Amino acid sequence: MSDTQPPRPYVDPTMVDGTGIVRPTEAPQAWQQASKQPRRRARPAPPPVATEGSYIARHWRGELSLARSYWLNNMLLATPLALLLTGLMSWISVKGDSLQISAIVTLLGVPLLMGMDVWCIVGAWRAAGNYLRDEGAALWGWLARVTLALGALQFGASVLFGFAPNVGNYWQMARGIDPIGQATLSLSADGRSLRVAGTIGMGDGERVRKLLASSEASQLKRVELESPGGRVREAERMAEALQQHRHASRAVGTCASACTLVFMAGQPRQLTPGARLGFHRASTGTFNPVFEELANQNLAESYRKLGLPEALIDKTLATPARSMWFPKERDLQGLVAPLPQTLDVELPLAGSSGLADFQDALRTHPVWDALERRQGGTIEAVAQRMWEARSAGLSDTEVQAAALSPLAQQMPQLIASADTGLRRRYVQLVADQLKALRTPAERNGRPGCRDLLDGRIAARPTLPLPLQVRESQWLLDAAQSNPPRWLPRPPNAIETEVLARSMGAGALGALAQLWRDTPTTAATPNTSCEPVIALLDRVQTQPPARRELAERLLFHGAH
Repeated sequence: MSDTQPPRPYVDPTMVDGTGIVRPTEAPQAWQQASKQPRRRARPAPPPVATEGSYIARHWRGELSLARSYWLNNMLLATPLALLLTGLMSWISVKGDSLQISAIVTLLGVPLLMGMDVWCIVGAWRAAGNYLRDEGAALWGWLARVTLALGALQFGASVLFGFAPNVGNYWQMARGIDPIGQATLSLSADGRSLRVAGTIGMGDGERVRKLLASSEASQLKRVELESPGGRVREAERMAEALQQHRHASRAVGTCASACTLVFMAGQPRQLTPGARLGFHRASTGTFNPVFEELANQNLAESYRKLGLPEALIDKTLATPARSMWFPKERDLQGLVAPLPQTLDVELPLAGSSGLADFQDALRTHPVWDALERRQGGTIEAVAQRMWEARSAGLSDTEVQAAALSPLAQQMPQLIASADTGLRRRYVQLVADQLKALRTPAERNGRPGCRDLLDGRIAARPTLPLPLQVRESQWLLDAAQSNPPRWLPRPPNAIETEVLARSMGAGALGALAQLWRDTPTTAATPNTSCEPVIALLDRVQTQPPARRELAERLLFHGAH
């Protein structure tokens, strides 16, 4: 057996009283409990901030305060410089002043500004990080970083989309070459017209100013325009020179964008047949809405000074720069000289007019221009007859009537080559003309309708104005229509018999002498034209096939 006894428990002597009885344990004090709680590990102190180096190096490392890095270096230094550069690029695109110097400044300034922007943003970003790490206000720290990121995106977009694609253009402009080209200036042989064609580029405003002030342009009357646009500032300079010399402007093709500024400077303003004006917003190419708006406010003010109505200015500013708005004729009422409604042209002043003046007046007339395009030499022949009439001292009415003689030589072919619809319109027009002149102007006199049927073209100016307008419009449509592949064949015996049985023996060739150009002779016996008028009324009641045959054979035999 073992005599080993269990170990005696350890008794703290401070806990035993004099009787040997262990006292009960008292609850520890609150301060004793707190002292026994595990303590939180102390946060390591930030490394000591270096203060050596230049101001530039300290900002780059983020050692400056957030307020100084953000407000001073970014908002007061980098941002204004970035806006200045963006404005310079906008100015180059829109105004075009001192293109060569501006391009040099841009090529040197953008790389420097890029470096400065990177230095400002990186330093301020690091300063914001230090600010947040030092338990600064999270609102200001993160707000600074968000604005820095947005600023970097904006500047990057300006460089990527505004500067980088145009580096080659800036390099050319720095060498004195405009990448968009220059307009071609050509003075007519008689010195009366200056033709401006092509893109309006660097230096064109000064070229036009010098040319208009030279002795070569002493006889100049108008500036003819055909241009897709170009530099706004150069166009404004051209407009200033045009206003100074009080010349007319004439669009001879498409005159769009900046070209319209030059057109608006002329007085009077004319559109030749087929010409049109194109308007749209100005574009700076910087994708900065502030500078885009400033550029278009400047454009609106320029148009306003030149007399463009507010409604057209609003429509122009509402048209994107990549689009084009071509106003209709009704939109330009009051801005351009109205196109003639009859065959009459604007006659040059008596005593100082020459053959070239008559040719020029005819070229701006839509009908005579269309006839010239259909048969070359028409305007030259008409101008010759009108100039001879003016030289002979005839009245303005007689000078206008002199143009009808060359027209009479083309009318038979125009009528013969017209399609069914055009020929039908002309037969109806002739019927209305005969009815309008069926009453003699004088008692027992010869009726004007008989003069028309006999080919006396001197009677045509006496037609009522609405009928002259209708005839002018018919001539324009006929001259612009496609020529037929073949002319109608002469009528055969069957067709002649059908026409005689249905319309009468006098139907064949009833209108053949309409444009014979018979000179006015002494008064002849009063001959009524009622049978012809009744014949034309019966033609309109015939079945379609027979009516078409009759309308064609009415002019058979016309020379």
